[in-house]
Amino acid sequence: MSTQPGKPMETERHLWARSTHENAVEHFYGHGAEHFGDFHGGYLNFGLWEKGIRNYLEAAENLVHRMGTWLGLNPGCRLLDVASGMGNQDLYFFKNFGPLEIDAVDVTWKHIEHSLRRARENNCESSIRFQHGSAVSLPFSGEIFTHALCIEGGVHFNTREHFFREAFRVLKPGGILAFTDYTVKREPRNLRERFLLEAARVLWKVPRANLDSGESFQMKLERCGFGQITVQEAGELTFPGYYAEQRRPECRRELARIRGFVGGRVGQIVDVVAIQAYRAGLVGYILARAVKPGSSMPGGKAR
Repeated sequence: MSTQPGKPMETERHLWARSTHENAVEHFYGHGAEHFGDFHGGYLNFGLWEKGIRNYLEAAENLVHRMGTWLGLNPGCRLLDVASGMGNQDLYFFKNFGPLEIDAVDVTWKHIEHSLRRARENNCESSIRFQHGSAVSLPFSGEIFTHALCIEGGVHFNTREHFFREAFRVLKPGGILAFTDYTVKREPRNLRERFLLEAARVLWKVPRANLDSGESFQMKLERCGFGQITVQEAGELTFPGYYAEQRRPECRRELARIRGFVGGRVGQIVDVVAIQAYRAGLVGYILARAVKPGSSMPGGKAR
């Protein structure tokens, strides 16, 4: 297990068994990812579309910056980033909140390949280390991180609560967990709504146990040992802006090039189902923060 800053494990690829949830998620996100390049700046998140945001890249980095600020990242922190995507958010943290020690984990090998390339190109391989792995079985010893982050990945984990337990294990006392995720805002009222929610769950590779409300998020965090829990609703600042971006003809053409005709169409279907579920009031988007009880860590003050 990796326990010391600057001493990463060798990056190895895991071959998930075909029957595993990790394999299903990797297949979903890995389709065409080798062609992604610097499209959308390498970001995959929904973005935080606040007033003054003009395009997707600004929205994506606005979300990343908000989470870094909410975590209270400062030079000297050691950050664990789970579901780190293609690595750009970690480069952003390093450049804007660092110098930091960052260990990042993602289930999709093609994402890790992009991340390793970006770390090499930015000469920060010793400070930002990427591992191919599972959020519910983190390859680290206990109590070594001051902060932990997960942007939009928890919905896919099998299960989200298992990830919370792993995050609690690897955080030092006083360590902070911050994440963004999707919620179920209410139960479906009719057949159409049941279909929408189930279609979104199946298409997006979401375990049934992860259909959480804001209240059940808090309950699960408390059950795992976290305190000082804050949950903020941000659906209006995420879903509409992201869907509008995905509907732009230029964006659709580029995604079809990256994923292929079939993959591009599947992605469009997922987007349509997601926005319809949001507009129906079935699903939402949250920003959340929780603290592992204990002595405060350096750089842990939220701003």
